[in-house]
Formats: sequence, C-alpha cells, structure tokens
Amino acid sequence: MSDPSSQRASRDPGGCGPPEPEDNPKRRQILDGARRMFLAQGFEGASMQDVARAAGVSKGTLYVYFDSKEAMFEALVLTECGRLQRTIRQLGAGVEGVEHELRQIARSMIDTLLQDEVMAAMRMMIGAGEKFPDLARKIYEAGPMRSIETLAEYFALRVTRGDLAMQDCREAGAEFVDLVLAGLQRRALLMMPPLSDAGTDAFVRRRVARFLAVYAPNATAPEPRQ
Repeated sequence: MSDPSSQRASRDPGGCGPPEPEDNPKRRQILDGARRMFLAQGFEGASMQDVARAAGVSKGTLYVYFDSKEAMFEALVLTECGRLQRTIRQLGAGVEGVEHELRQIARSMIDTLLQDEVMAAMRMMIGAGEKFPDLARKIYEAGPMRSIETLAEYFALRVTRGDLAMQDCREAGAEFVDLVLAGLQRRALLMMPPLSDAGTDAFVRRRVARFLAVYAPNATAPEPRQ
C-alpha cells in the first residue's frame, strides 16, 4: 500500500483527481467519522476538528488524506456512487433477458439511492449547493452523470445484440434514470413514506415496461413531427 502523503500529492489541487483506494483502512476510518458528523451536524455545521474527533485521528492525520470538508464529502459520494455503478455493470452483464436485467438494475438503483443516509446527503447538498457550486457540480458528475454513462454502455451492448433499438444510448440512460427515480426521490425528499416491497416491485415492472414500449426492437416508433 502506498504512503498516504504521496497519494495526496498525486491529486490535483482541486481535489478532483482519481478517487483514493477504498481498501485503505485509515481513509475508511476517516470517512466513517465524516459520515457520522455530516449526518449529525449537517455539511456546514461539521468542522474538520469534529470529523477528526469522530474518526479518532489527529487533525494532522486528517489533512494527510483530505484537504477540506468538500473533499471528504465528495469522497463519500464517489464511494457510494462507485458501488452503484459496479452493481449496474454486474446486473447488466447481458446474460439474462433484457427485461429481467432492467428490472434488477432499476430495483438496485431504488434500494441504493433512496436509503435514509443517501437522502440525507442529498438534502444537505441541496441546502449547500448555492454556497458550494463546484462541489455540487462534482457530485452531479460523480453520481447521476456516471450512472447514465454506465447505463449507456449497457444499452449499447443490448443494441448490438438486437435487444434494444435506440439512436442515443446516453439519452436513453438519462430517461431510464428519470423514469425509475424521479417520482420516488421526490417522495423521499418530502419525507413521504416509502412504497412497500410489493409496491416497489410493481412500480419497477411498470416503469421497465414503459421503457421497453419505446426502445424494444418491435416498439412502434413515434411519427416524425411535420
């Protein structure tokens, strides 16, 4: 394992270089402390000293790994988004029927992104986004945009196999994310009770069917506008 100070030096000054390895125990320890502090005190309320205390490390050690609260928050988001994107790739391996895999992907997205901690982080970012626009942009790029790109890769595979028919896989990825998440995220953000497991499964079936009604090879293409 490389020395953490050399890892820090290898990142660009803006803190948006390659994400740090997830298997670094000290880094995980710090991020666990940061997560607890952000959830307890909010993004702006938590200080670097608070995070160091919660993580059980010195402030000097904290700065070896992270330059700022923004860098820690971004790392937390990158970690969770990276897990989701790996899950999408695993579920979208193209070994089962496209409808089945799309349902699995949709359910995984819902289960991951509607967790209480994730929704709390989203509320924090909505509240802090105006004051920290660069951080908000990085999180958008790390989360929704990378997930859309991951879905686009899967759709492209299915197009080459003749399972889907679409001209712009990236646009279709964005549509899939909105179709699956938009309404449920709005409910969660406004503290409405979540759907039951059975209700979520039914919701996923309807949304995937709606998606395939447009993008299945035998779907009726909309008439061009005059």
